Formats: sequence, C-alpha cells, structure tokens
Amino acid sequence: MCLGKHHMNSSMDVPSTEKCVKVDGIIRHEGFVHEQDKTDITNDIALVHLAERVSMTREISPICLPKPGAVMPAGTPCFVTGWGDEKVNPLHTVAEKLNQAALPIVDFQTCSQPAYWWDTLRPSMICAGYESPDELKSACLGDSGGPFSCAAGGAGGAGKAWEVHGIVSFGARGCIKDKKPSVFTRVSAFSDWIDHNVKKFIHEGGKTI
Repeated sequence: MCLGKHHMNSSMDVPSTEKCVKVDGIIRHEGFVHEQDKTDITNDIALVHLAERVSMTREISPICLPKPGAVMPAGTPCFVTGWGDEKVNPLHTVAEKLNQAALPIVDFQTCSQPAYWWDTLRPSMICAGYESPDELKSACLGDSGGPFSCAAGGAGGAGKAWEVHGIVSFGARGCIKDKKPSVFTRVSAFSDWIDHNVKKFIHEGGKTI
C-alpha cells in the first residue's frame, strides 16, 4: 500500500512524498455480497493491516472515523477522492493525478425512490451526487474502495477534523446518469464490526481472517 501518493508516475512528486508499505493482513466482511447482474453490492467493506508503522508527514496523516450510527444531513458537501476513470468523468485536468470532487449527500428517502436506486439501496449506504448529469461529477471506474470524507460537524472544513463517512462502492454505468448518484458504504453503520475485528486481529497476533 502506497501512502502520500499524488501521481501515478511517482517521479512527478518532488521531493517524493510517497511511502509504500507491505500489507500483512486483510479482513473482509463475512457478509459481503456482489451480484453483478443485479448491481447488488452489500457489506462492501474490508480492513487492511500494514506490516509496519508509518510516520505521519504533511502528506500522510490519519482520518477520523465517524461516531457509530452517524448520518450526515442531506446537502452536506463531502469529498470523494480516487484514481477514477478521467475519460468517462474528468474530475481533474491533469492526467494520472489523484482526483477529488465535492458531492452533496442525497438523503436515503430520496435515493431509495424507484426513479433513483430503489431497493438496491440499503440503510448501510450513502448516496451523494447531483440529480442532473450536467454537473459531470461523481465517483467513477477505478475509485472503488476510496474515501468519501466529510468535515466533522458539517460543511466548511477549515480548522475541523475530517471523518471518512463513506467508501466508494458502486454507481451508474458510465458514471454519470440522471438520478443515479454515487453510492458509498456508510462507515458509521459498521462501527461495531470495525471495533470487533480490530480487537480480534490484535488478540490473534495478526492472523489474517
């Protein structure tokens, strides 16, 4: 796992901000389901354990977990970050650069309507994006597993801690489609699972589950 990476071509980061560390443990959710023909993905979450400690720098720092059960209000602008397909959805003008886009949260009641994601959506998920495809912003191919980050307490991140409220899970074919906002695993719905598995991993001496 490479931390502090901003360009696919590492030589573009000068001086190098990158730190690559081996992963010695992966914990997958035991209830993970992916039925591709139905676009049905549930319990889409996993934990990874690094083989060594990583020193914090200006480019490498942790992000907080949200409070258990926390649900951000509709309209809250949060940020999706990733290496998604720029040709389908150009989030950035520089090729091979880490992309970031602000997406407003769509409330569950709206996003679970038949015109939106209907019964594909679960309460353990977050919708975020725009009703109109004219905005040209969404998570896209290659972003899966990336963070959806919100400033603690809502909009305006200056001086506030950041929390990872979502993990990129799925979206519309082609990334941009009317009333098909991006869908994220809601991290706060898995607080107990995260806590239990971290403690279990440590207790069992780093045994991969």
